Amino acid sequence: MKTRLLLTLTALLLALSSWANGVEIDGIYYLLDSSTQTASVTYTGSSYDSGNSYTGSVTIPSTVPSGRTTYSVTSIGNYAFRECSSLTSITIPNSVTSIGDWAFRGCSGLTSITIPNSVTSIGNYTFYGCTGLTSITIPNSVTTIGSSAFWGCSGLTSVTINSNDVVSKAYTRSSNLFSIFGTQVKEYIIGEAVTAIGEYTFYNCSGLTSITIPSSVTSIGNYAFAYCSGLTSITIPNSVTTIGDRAFEYCSGLTSITIPNSVTSIGSGAFAYCSGLTSIKVDAGNTKYDSRNDCNAIIETATNTLVAGCKNTTIPNSVTSIGDVAFSGCTGLTSITIPNSVITIGDSAFWECSGLTSITIPNSVTSIGNSAFYDCSGLTSITIPNSVTSIGNYVFLGCTGLTSITIPNSVTSIGYAAFDGCTGLTSITIPNSVTAIGDWAFYYCTGLTSITIPNSVTSIGSHAFEECTGLTNVYALRDEPDQYNCNASAFSDNVPTATCILHVPMGSKAAYAATAPWSSFENIVEEDLTPVRQVTLSEQAGNAPAATCYDLQGRPIIGTPQHGIVIVRYSDGTSRKMYVR
Repeated sequence: MKTRLLLTLTALLLALSSWANGVEIDGIYYLLDSSTQTASVTYTGSSYDSGNSYTGSVTIPSTVPSGRTTYSVTSIGNYAFRECSSLTSITIPNSVTSIGDWAFRGCSGLTSITIPNSVTSIGNYTFYGCTGLTSITIPNSVTTIGSSAFWGCSGLTSVTINSNDVVSKAYTRSSNLFSIFGTQVKEYIIGEAVTAIGEYTFYNCSGLTSITIPSSVTSIGNYAFAYCSGLTSITIPNSVTTIGDRAFEYCSGLTSITIPNSVTSIGSGAFAYCSGLTSIKVDAGNTKYDSRNDCNAIIETATNTLVAGCKNTTIPNSVTSIGDVAFSGCTGLTSITIPNSVITIGDSAFWECSGLTSITIPNSVTSIGNSAFYDCSGLTSITIPNSVTSIGNYVFLGCTGLTSITIPNSVTSIGYAAFDGCTGLTSITIPNSVTAIGDWAFYYCTGLTSITIPNSVTSIGSHAFEECTGLTNVYALRDEPDQYNCNASAFSDNVPTATCILHVPMGSKAAYAATAPWSSFENIVEEDLTPVRQVTLSEQAGNAPAATCYDLQGRPIIGTPQHGIVIVRYSDGTSRKMYVR
């Protein structure tokens, strides 16, 4: 019984001591694992924060003897050389497969380090604050690098990565090379072992000015170089076949790019917000893409979709749709011709094209996407063709320079915040085809002086005309105000209801005065607003017309009025207002 108990206690002690703490061998401390006969380099003190004493040049052996056992050194443990500011160089043997968390944190005197091809993982914050490091090579054996592994290495400007796992794996915005190396790295050199640049790999690496992509790479993932604002040039090798969605979004330093003849797919918004980009060239041998007008746009002829663009562009007749965010952020774009082949304009197609002053939308276009002309502050006028049936959400939001717009009788709805913030808009006529005016549709249109709401409208959203401080006349053509289904806040906040005149049909004043929000208008006037199909100007040969038409600002109307409130002044001196539908 005593013998069995002694054996049990001995086994327990051996198990507890299989990792003996801080065994010093030739000036280096190790944790020894007797069960696997492996050793891990550890810190010198009683705890990781008690102060390490490693200084100068340290060479880690591949094996260490202890008693009768030889241990293989397979790892550099957590905190092993932490805050060893006097450590100047270190030699890591090929036996090491992992470098732990915080292992070299704060080793400011370390000027260079060679990571052997045996290492497969580098931990979190491993080289954090190693300010003396100027360059580093990641071997192709490395499959994972922890968060902020080289963060704070202010002297590190060049990184060579040979690991396909590190570059090709799918990253997120918060876990990529930016989170590993920080913003100070100006140059990345990618080794021939790399076959793909994954999603978000260089996302937000704003310090990056140049990168070498080898011919082994076949794809560039979504957002791969997005927000690399310091990147001034990049060469895409002839091996690349796909460029992902928004791959170079917000690379504002790029001035030109060449698409090789190997590329067969370019994602949506691949060059969106590349404000400095003036030329996109396509190799002559590329059969999928075509080069027109110095290649200021990429045309995907297979689907006839414009997927990226910059500067002034002529779109060929082969294109049937302008894709989502096609010209988004192209502040240098001042004019564009859309051919009759185009049927659809995608969401945010011309988002923030602040330099765009005019655009003609052909009658072939049937659909204009949400936010299509969002914040095109330089746009002064636009005509929507009668092929379009709806004005989507945010389409003209922030178009502060827009002074006039023609809405055709084909349009049945005006979307959410469609004209929000169009402060330069002085008047607009809503045709008798429109049934719905969305929430915030004309919010903060401070220059708007008059608005006509036809009797076709059955829904007016919340805050639709809020902050329209310049309104002097509102024409409501329905006999029954309830039929508008007008939200109570449609004319709230700073609409001058004390001075603005509400014009309503004969016999309906009492109903409007008793119905919110119309009841907030202090001056309600009844008028004959019976709609007519058109106003015909009778003329006699050699004589002036018997009647002249004016808009509500008193300006003569040239030709026959199509729709809206007009003032008809007759030759006998009388005049009347008419609603032409």
